[in-house]
Amino acid sequence: MKPLWLILVWLVPAVAWPLDLCLPTGNDALLQGRDADFFQPTVGGEVESGMFGCVRNNGHRLHKGIDIKCLDRDRRGEPLDPIHAVADGEVVFINTKPGLSNYGRYIVLEHRWDGVAVHTLYAHLSAVAAGLAAGQPVRKAQVIGTMGHSANTREGIAADRAHLHFEIDLLLNPNFSVWFPKHDPQAPPFGNFNGKNLFGLDPAALFREFAGNRKMNFADYVARQHVGFTVLVSGRQFSWLRLHPEQVCQPAQTNALPVAYEIAVTPFGVPVAVWARTAAEVAPDQLRRVPILNRVDEAGIETASCHHLLERGRAGWHLSNDGREWVELLTYGP
Repeated sequence: MKPLWLILVWLVPAVAWPLDLCLPTGNDALLQGRDADFFQPTVGGEVESGMFGCVRNNGHRLHKGIDIKCLDRDRRGEPLDPIHAVADGEVVFINTKPGLSNYGRYIVLEHRWDGVAVHTLYAHLSAVAAGLAAGQPVRKAQVIGTMGHSANTREGIAADRAHLHFEIDLLLNPNFSVWFPKHDPQAPPFGNFNGKNLFGLDPAALFREFAGNRKMNFADYVARQHVGFTVLVSGRQFSWLRLHPEQVCQPAQTNALPVAYEIAVTPFGVPVAVWARTAAEVAPDQLRRVPILNRVDEAGIETASCHHLLERGRAGWHLSNDGREWVELLTYGP
C-alpha cells in the first residue's frame, strides 16, 4: 500500500508562524539523551512505561502522555518541582478535586500553534498556582502548579514516584459536554476536558524535534504524523471541519458537493487530514454503510493496537465498538 503520509504534505498551510515552547518542568534530561533520568516509570521499573504509546501492560494499554521525573523534594520526600506552561495560551480547565479523576488534580491549557487549536494537560499536581483560574491568559514558562502524586486510582501513586503526567492533545469535539452525559449519566463535571475527549501526540517527540528546529511548523508536524487508517463518514458537516480547516481538502471541482468525508487518523485516534469526497469518488454501497474503514496501514496498526479502535476479523479489518464510538463522538452535533 502506498504510504498514506505522502498524500498529506500538500495540505500544510503556506504561511507559518514560529512555535515557541519550553519544557513543563526543570527536568531537561530528555534533550540530553538521558531518558532514564527524564521518564518516570511505573512500579515495574521499565523506563519505556513512562513514555507515550502502547507502553503499559505488555503493550496492551495506551499511555496518552509522558511521565516526567521529579528533581526536587522536601525533607519528607514530597515533590517541590514547579510546573510551567509550555507556551503562551489560556487556562480552560482546572480540576481541584483529585478524587474525581485518574489525572488527580490537573490543569488544561489551550493554545494556537501555527493556527492549530491544541491543548496541553498537566496532571497529578499537588497544588495549583494561587489565583490561577479558567479564562486567564498564561505566558510560556509561567508557573501554574506544583508537581505531586494526586490520583483517584485504587493503588494510588507513592511519593517516591511523584511525577508530572503531561499531554499534548487535540480536542475531538467541542460538544462533548452534551454527548458524554447521554452515555454516562454519572460523568464527572469536567465539561469538554475529560480525557475521553482528548487525543494526543507524543510530547517527547515534539520537544526533541523543536529542540533541533526552532522554526518548525506545528501544522506541518501534525500533517506528518503516521496515518494508521482512514475512515469514511457521511457528508454531513461536523465540528472538526470548522475547528481544523488547515486539515480539510475540498473537492477539486468548486461546484461539487461532498457526499462523504474521508478522515486520516493516527493509530492513537488523532485526525490529521480530511478529504471531502464527491459522488464520483465514493461507491454507492460505501455510502450506505458509513461509517466504514476505508484504508489501513496494517503494519502500523499491529504495532500500535492498544487503542482498540480497529479489530481484525475473518473478512479483514473493521471498526471496533470503541472505533464506532470514536466516530460517533467526532461527528456528533447537538
